[in-house]
Amino acid sequence: MRYIGNKTKLLGFIRGHLRRLGIRGGRAVDPFSGTASVARMLKEEGFQVVAGDIMRYAYLFARAYVELDREPGFSGLAAEVDSRSASGLLDPSEPQPSLSSDAALPARHTPDLRAVLRFLEHLEPEPGFIHEHYSPAGREGARHGRMYFTPENAARIDAIRAHIAEWHAGGLMDRDGHDVLVAALIEAADRVANTTGVYASFVKSWQPNALVSLRLRVPHFTPRNGAGPSKALRDDAATIVAQAGTFDLLYLDPPYNTRQYAGYYHIPELLAVGWLDGAPELRGKTGLIPDEAKRSDWSRRSRCETAFERLVAAAPCRWIVMSYNDEGIIRHSTIEDVLREYGDPASFRCYRRSYRRYRSDEDSEHRNYRGDRVSEYLYMVRKE
Repeated sequence: MRYIGNKTKLLGFIRGHLRRLGIRGGRAVDPFSGTASVARMLKEEGFQVVAGDIMRYAYLFARAYVELDREPGFSGLAAEVDSRSASGLLDPSEPQPSLSSDAALPARHTPDLRAVLRFLEHLEPEPGFIHEHYSPAGREGARHGRMYFTPENAARIDAIRAHIAEWHAGGLMDRDGHDVLVAALIEAADRVANTTGVYASFVKSWQPNALVSLRLRVPHFTPRNGAGPSKALRDDAATIVAQAGTFDLLYLDPPYNTRQYAGYYHIPELLAVGWLDGAPELRGKTGLIPDEAKRSDWSRRSRCETAFERLVAAAPCRWIVMSYNDEGIIRHSTIEDVLREYGDPASFRCYRRSYRRYRSDEDSEHRNYRGDRVSEYLYMVRKE
C-alpha cells in the first residue's frame, strides 16, 4: 500500500543496525505500525511483536501480517466457493469439468485463501456505498465530482466488501478470515485508487493505474521464528505501550508532520470499519468520515514533543529505537535530549540514511518540497 512514512525501502538499514548492536529476539512493541512492514521484519528477526496503531486499517494489517502465523481456514465457505468453481466463474481460462450431471461435480473440499480471493475477485460488480459516494457514477459522487475509483472498480469493491461482511455476520468464517480478506481488499483498492498516494484528494483525470481492473493478491504470512505469539492492538501509542507489559525493544515510527492519517486515509479506514451496521455521515468534497477520536497528538506541533517524552519516560523496555526524518515536527535536539535523559547516555547512537522522498504530488504554488531526497535518522538508546 502506498503510505506516508512506509519503511519498506529502509528495512535493511534498520535491520542492520539492530544486529550490529546485538538487539535480537525477545519482545518488541511497535505502536505506530502502519502497514506493518517493520513489525513483520521484527517478527522475522525472532521477536515476539506487539504491533498496534490508532487506525482500524493499520490494525487489520497488524492482525493479518503480524499476529497470524499462517493463512486462516475457510471451511464454512466450502459450499459457496465450490459451487462457483464448478460453474467456471473462478477463472475462465482454466479447464472446467462437465456439468451434465451431479456426478460430474468435484467433491466438496475446504477452499484455501487463494480460492476464496479468486471467488471474490470474480463476483459481479454490485454498486453500493463506494460506488455512490466515491465514483462519478454515483449521485453523491457526481455531485462532488469525486473520482477516487472508476464506476466498475467501485462496484467491485462494494460487492467484495459486502460479501465479506455477510460471510462473517453469518458465521461462515471467523475473525481471522475476515481480517485477512479485508486487508487484501484495502491493498487491492489502493492499487486502483485514482490518487497520488493519499486520499486527501483525488486526481481530476483517470490515471493509468485507476483504469486497471481490481485484483486481489494472496498475502505472505510470516511464521514465528522461535518466539512466542505476536499480537495486534488498536489504540493510541501510550495505551498500547502501557498494555504491553515489560519488553525488550520499543520501536517508534511516529508521524513526521501535521497531516492527520484519519483524514489522509479515510477511504482505507472506511473499508476497514465497513458500513453493515450503518453508513457514516460523510463531509466535504472528499467525503471524509468522522475521525475526531482518531486524531493524534503526534501530528500536532504543540503536543508532539510532550507526547514523545511521556512515552519514552513510561516505556518499560531495554532498548528504544526511533525512526524519524529531517523534516519531522519533533526537533532533533529534543529527540536526543529525551533519549539521553531517560536512557543510558553512553549508549545513545544516531545513524543517518538518505533516500528518495515519497511524493504524493508535484511542486505547485500550494505545495513545495524541499528537494527530491530526504534523510532518515535512526536513534537508538539502551534503557535498562
